[in-house]
Amino acid sequence: MQRSTRRAVLPRLAAVGALVATALIVAAEPAGASTTFHPVADSYIDASTPTKNYGARAYVRADASPVRAAYLRFNVQGVGSATSAILKFYVESGSSMGLEVHAVGDTSWGETSITYNNAPAVGATLDTTGAFPAATWITVDVSSAVTGDGLVSLALTTTSSTAIRITSREGVNQPQLIVPAPGSPSPYVITKVGTSYEAHSATTGTTITGTLKFVVESAVADLKAYGGGTVQFTAGTFDFGTEYFKFFDVADVVFVGAGMDVTIIQNLTSAAADTEPFNFTGADRVTIRDLTVSAGGPVRTTSDALDFDRGNDVLVERVKVTASRGRGIVFDGKNGTWTSLRNTVRDCVITGTAGDGIELLASSQNTIQGCTITNVGGHGIQANKSSTSADQPNKKSNDNIITGNVIDQAGQDGIDVISGDRNQITGNTVTNSSDDTSGRDGIRITSGDSITCDDNVVSNNIATDNQPVKTQKYGLNIASSLCNRTVVGPGNDFAGNLTAPVRDLGTGTIYL
Repeated sequence: MQRSTRRAVLPRLAAVGALVATALIVAAEPAGASTTFHPVADSYIDASTPTKNYGARAYVRADASPVRAAYLRFNVQGVGSATSAILKFYVESGSSMGLEVHAVGDTSWGETSITYNNAPAVGATLDTTGAFPAATWITVDVSSAVTGDGLVSLALTTTSSTAIRITSREGVNQPQLIVPAPGSPSPYVITKVGTSYEAHSATTGTTITGTLKFVVESAVADLKAYGGGTVQFTAGTFDFGTEYFKFFDVADVVFVGAGMDVTIIQNLTSAAADTEPFNFTGADRVTIRDLTVSAGGPVRTTSDALDFDRGNDVLVERVKVTASRGRGIVFDGKNGTWTSLRNTVRDCVITGTAGDGIELLASSQNTIQGCTITNVGGHGIQANKSSTSADQPNKKSNDNIITGNVIDQAGQDGIDVISGDRNQITGNTVTNSSDDTSGRDGIRITSGDSITCDDNVVSNNIATDNQPVKTQKYGLNIASSLCNRTVVGPGNDFAGNLTAPVRDLGTGTIYL
């Protein structure tokens, strides 16, 4: 959990349309464990209307331009000498920057009289949320503000200039101050109940009900406050309709199903937007395993099945992808200051995607092992550099290991490396590539935008075409003189292709 002692920075975000809550979270209160308090007063202040009060509204707001801050007051009783506390609140709108939660020393402000001009000053930052999607419960640590019985005043601010709405005590999903903080709710078990979904924690008794998107995003937001945990899907089909998961800055969370073909997570949409069932911006040490993902709808090149923007140390294992508007799995490290490093995909099954089976985009030190990839519209596996216009232009995908995979009938190349260095392509079986785009190869190593591709290793692979009408042009095509010192090791079998076993335009290729 990120902690901070920074003072509030004045907000800067534009309003996001609020979503009406149609789901519910219920926190159990085991005897002698935790007590849940709802606010006795809440409101927000607005610098653009400095004398106006908003205490009667069903929501509070935080913003940076104009400056808005939400105030909450709780009356904590019967907890004795408290040692920990968490604040849970429901966000009606999402934020790419998140909220800061502050202590407020003055507890005398009035719900129907507080304004920007008379509001008490906010104190130290107790915790920060990070980015979050709309319509989600957020959990933060406010332990240092709750030391025992008495009034507790808190404020929510943001550095974003897009307004954030939080349900107030007048709304359906009231804020909750839970003292002492319960233990981690992990694991949350996800089940379908009638036409709705439920996330239940046996450890804390918390139950979240609503849409699939709501319950899982809320469960993940809850786990973030405890440093991670497990989201466990039972057997069955979990259908988003046209929705999808959107996760920000998730760390140490495991998503696990009951097995390939046993747990199926699916959506179907024609939206002109990225609609990945698993859509991450920031994923560290995340695991997804033992389930199937189907991302149906008309082709859209950047709308994939599992998308890890800024994913590091991610593990995807025993995951099947049966449909995708774009790629099956992508790791992306091209934007801003992003990194995408040390991810592993193993024992996956990918078929029927419109684009690549797996793409490593400006992503290095990854391992793709033991996957079966068939009948994809793009490359089976691609290690690609970023574009010349990316935030990090021409950033390479280096030092990746692509080993022991079986690729059949890729629409373009079976395995494609563009301007990457020191990648190891070993022990793969590639057949019948160039199924949709003519002139493609089993394994291709090439240059893009005059950027070199150096010191790649190709050994112990089979790349052949066994179709009556062959389409795979070369078993191995080193397609550019800017590909330097490629090592073609022993054990390769490139016979039986449309044109020839090998084409070598590289410089200083080493044959062993």
